[in-house]
Parts: sequence; structure tokens; C-alpha cells
Amino acid sequence: MFRKRSTKGEVQTEYSCSIRFLDDSEPIQLNFKKDTLGQWLFDRVCEKLSLVEKDYFGLRYVDAEKQRHWLDPLKTVYKQLKGVNPMVLCFRVKFYPEDPMKLHEEITRYYLYLQLRRDLHHGRLLCSPQDAVHLASYIVQSEVGDYDPQDHPPGYITAFKMLPKQNSKMEDQIQELHKTLKGQVPAEAESNFLKKASVLDTYGVDPHQVKDQRGDQLYLGVTHQGIMTFRGSRRTQLHKWNQIRRIAYEAKMFIVHVNVAEEEDAANAKKKRKRIKQQPHGYKCLTVGACKYLWRCAVEQQLFFTLASSCNAPKLKSGGTLFSRGSKFRFSGRCQIEALSASENIKRSEPKFPRTNSLPNFSRNKHASESKSSTLNTSIMSEPVPEDRRRYNVYLAPSRRAQGMAEETPNQSFEITRTEAAVDVPGNAFGAQTSSPIVQESPVLQAPLAAEEKFDMQKVQAVSASAPGQKTPVNGSVPVDSSFLETSIDSMPSYQPNMTMDDEEEDERTPKPSLDEQIKQLEEQYEKITSDQNHIAPGGKVGGAAPKAKPAPTSSSKSPPKSMCATCCKVLTYSILFAVLLMVVTFVVLFYTKFDHPLLDEGRKQLQFLEPVKHYIDDSVEAIASKFK
Repeated sequence: MFRKRSTKGEVQTEYSCSIRFLDDSEPIQLNFKKDTLGQWLFDRVCEKLSLVEKDYFGLRYVDAEKQRHWLDPLKTVYKQLKGVNPMVLCFRVKFYPEDPMKLHEEITRYYLYLQLRRDLHHGRLLCSPQDAVHLASYIVQSEVGDYDPQDHPPGYITAFKMLPKQNSKMEDQIQELHKTLKGQVPAEAESNFLKKASVLDTYGVDPHQVKDQRGDQLYLGVTHQGIMTFRGSRRTQLHKWNQIRRIAYEAKMFIVHVNVAEEEDAANAKKKRKRIKQQPHGYKCLTVGACKYLWRCAVEQQLFFTLASSCNAPKLKSGGTLFSRGSKFRFSGRCQIEALSASENIKRSEPKFPRTNSLPNFSRNKHASESKSSTLNTSIMSEPVPEDRRRYNVYLAPSRRAQGMAEETPNQSFEITRTEAAVDVPGNAFGAQTSSPIVQESPVLQAPLAAEEKFDMQKVQAVSASAPGQKTPVNGSVPVDSSFLETSIDSMPSYQPNMTMDDEEEDERTPKPSLDEQIKQLEEQYEKITSDQNHIAPGGKVGGAAPKAKPAPTSSSKSPPKSMCATCCKVLTYSILFAVLLMVVTFVVLFYTKFDHPLLDEGRKQLQFLEPVKHYIDDSVEAIASKFK
């Protein structure tokens, strides 16, 4: 009744937004209207990518306060991106599947591989240096093919920036492992990469920086297993989904209620029995917006991986206080069980797609086994990447340069120097060293679940080392001799992901202004020209009588933020006055009126303990009246 109704012209107005992809190819522009839902925009992006198994992906953006959000498919795009300038959304993996090999189509696994490659580069996929070297060797094999001394001179790995703190020792180890992967086509190398990455503790972790009750900094991640915390180089806690009873937040405090089994003595017997007790765990976030984002991510991940059917999804609410309504969440889409069931019913043939290269001047070597994959030398997006975004130029050997340039296509470029992270705090280096390592026997790091304990963050470190001469199979690859890894840095680095924002406009190119901004600029120029012409006399002399007109203020100028302190104080004062007035009126109606009503009679019976107050008020009134008499 009191809502402002939008006119037909406002509804038909089109807005434009940019969509970025995992391979850092040229972004695309999509137009939407004021009543366009987020699901429609996401479907258009999936159609562009030929993606059918889209339940694991989503669109992410950063608001004006530098807080990240996932685009809600049930809300309008205009409402969510209002105030975001420029309107940029990033296509990212939202739910990391427990077993990547259960994905039906190769193109879906390829997009997951691209996301994990970004996670490895930015330090979110934490692993031991030994595992990092193996993962990097699969990336090189997927991009350049089999090792060839003519095409790959010493130091060719240096051009590939795959690890946060990549050094010469790691590059030598990657080169040695690359030689052992001969015969693997890109699809095989990527599958081996996914198999090895999926068993790491940080697989699928989008780190959120929080503090515990002692004020110590740690990182909290939400995955298919549950909610886990990382301190130093260890995973200190893991609350599995079947143990979590409730997830809530209050202001900056993120609270997880976990079921804990405790033993207690029975009353009539000496046997002990287990009793389930609910224990809350609180973590303090940096801001209220970050806490709300963490809560939404946690409940959405829990519902996706635990629900048997999306029809049974409950409506959740948390964060409500006396002066705020809190946040509501309604799960949309399909859960993991439904997504896997729908993947089995896909009947289409495998779509052909090109793979992008990090280095455009590197040609992929051909070998006989390439015929196994029908999607070998194709690219994700049809648009080529501009030359100014190609940061690395690697020159081939003279004998192979002509062949490499003939095989190269413009859309096989990929830039991996971008920065990306989960929360907007500064990140540190990969590979920090400590003085007291903890030695483990297995070459693949499996960080133990640590109970809540007191330990120094500077002294916590895990080491993954192999016995000299021991051959270890690496997730489907050929067993290799890892004796050359003995000279590497074997210590497990601390979990310090790069926390810069990749969802922002991180490239050096100046963003193009939107259509509305262009129109405003043209209007300002027209007004300036008109005002200048009015100041010139017919004879060509400038008239000084009329003052120069000031340009009309544009909507892009930001007004200073208003303080909310005065508003909160007013609301609090009015609320207290209203409550006091309501109590006084209720007291007068009950004790000083003779209205006969069942509710009033029941109220007088329940409030009989206030009779002394009534007598005191009567005596005070009589005393004051007697003085005036």
C-alpha cells in the first residue's frame, strides 16, 4: 500500500555487468533488467561455458565495503549489485565435491581443476612441498605435454608461476617429475591432479580469518567434511556435519553448537553410559559483514552435503537482536545427492572445449597417446586474451619455433599472476620455517585432528618426508624415485594464504565506464559547452557580467558516510520511553479503574504483589494534597 511502485520504464531499463572466468580469459558483458533474478544470469553464464553440471558453481562479487558475497539465485540481480561499481561477477567453484572423479563430464572436472590450480597458486590449497611439487608437475604436463630437451631448455619451469613461494629447488624437482610423466594426455594429468588434491586437508577450503577465545588468530574453513580450523601448519579442529547441532552468529561472533558425548555413572548401576551434551564453540570475525557471510556459507555447505532432498530444506534465521531482524537463509538448487543422480542421466556427447595455456608461446608436444582424448587442444572461451595480459614470453628452440608458432592459437593464453583470496586481509609468504618440526612417516600429509590445547604458533609445524630410495605411487601416476627430493625443504609451511581480493578489478587496465556514466559525462560536457557559449558576446568578446555556471553534480559523487550513533541513541530512548509509558498505563488501568473484564480480573490477581506500590502512591498523593490545603 505504501510501497513506491516502479514505472514501466524503470522495469525495462537494462543494466550491464561483467563476468570473469576461471581461465582469466576476456570477460563477457551480460545485460539484465531490474526484475531479473540471479538464477537467470547464472544460467546464461553456464550456457556460454557449455556446462550442464552447474550445481557445484556460482557467481561471486564484492560489495562497496569490500565484502564478498555469492549471488543469490532467488533475489534480483539489481537488488544485490546495487551500489557495486563496477558490476563485476566471478565464475567460481562454490561446492567442492568429495570425489572429483564422480563428476560425469570432463569439462566439469576441467573447471574444478582450474579452480584448484588457482587455490594452489594463492596458498589456499596448503600442502607439503613434496605434494606441491607433484601437483605442479601435473600442471606442466597438462600444459606443455611430454618433456623434450629441444623444446624445454634448462630453467623452463621458471616461467610457470604455480606456487606461492616457488624457488629454484622446487623448479628442479618439478622438472625431474615432469620427465617421469611421459605419455599422459592433459585429461590424465588433470585427473591425477584432482585425485591428489582431493585428499589434502585444505581441499575446498575458503579460509576465513577469525580469532578464538584467547584472541589468537586462526583460519576457519568450511568443506564437505564439516567446519575446521587451522593454526600454524596444522588442522587443529574438525567438527563434522553429523556432530554439528546448530550454526548461528551474533554480531561478530560465529557460534557452532557441537554434540559432545560424555560418560556418566548410572544411578542404579556401576556401568557407565554416554550422554550427548551440546557444547558451543565461538569464533570472532573481523566485521559483522564477514561473520554474516561466514554463517551463510556454513549453513549452505551443510545443507548441500547433508540433505537427502532439497524439498526438505528448512528456512534458517540467525543474528536477530532487539533492533535488527537478523538474517534469513533459504536453500535453493539441488543438494549433492540430487546433483550426482542428475549427472548419471546426462545423455549428450562430451562437448569439445579448448584448454588454455599459462604461456602462449609454449606449444604442446604431440604424442601418440593424445588420441585418447577428444578434447585435447580446444579452449574455454572463444575470445582471445589481449596481448597486454601476457606477462611471460618463453622463446622456443630455433628448430622448433616455427612448429610452435604454427600450433599456437590466440586463445591459448592464461595469466596466473592475479591475486585471489577469501577475506580481505594481508597474506604472508608460503613456506614459513619454524624450529621444532613434527616428523610424520607418510609422504602425503594428513594433518591430525588436534584437540583444544595451548601451543605456540611459531613452533607448530608438520613434516612430510619419505625414506631414502622409497618409491611411492602418486595417485595413478608412475611410481618415481623420490630420492632427489631429499635435498628439498621438507618442512610443512604454515597456513598463510594470500588474502587479497581477486574479485575486485585487479588488472591494470582502466575499466570501461557503464552506459549511465557515459550519458552523464556527455550531459556534463554539453552543459559546459552551453555555459561557455552564453558567456561570449556576439562581437566575440567575453562578457564578464554573467558568472560561470557550475556543472551539475553527478550521482557518482559520494557523500560522506553518516554516523549511526545518533540514530541508535534516538531509537533506544524512544523505546525506553514507550516501555515506561506502557507500564504506567497498564498499572493505572488495573488498579485505579473499575472496569469489569475477565482479562483485567486475571491481571489484578497476578499482580497482587504490586498492592504495596499502590498504597505507597496513594499515601504520597494524600500527603502532597494535604500540604496544599
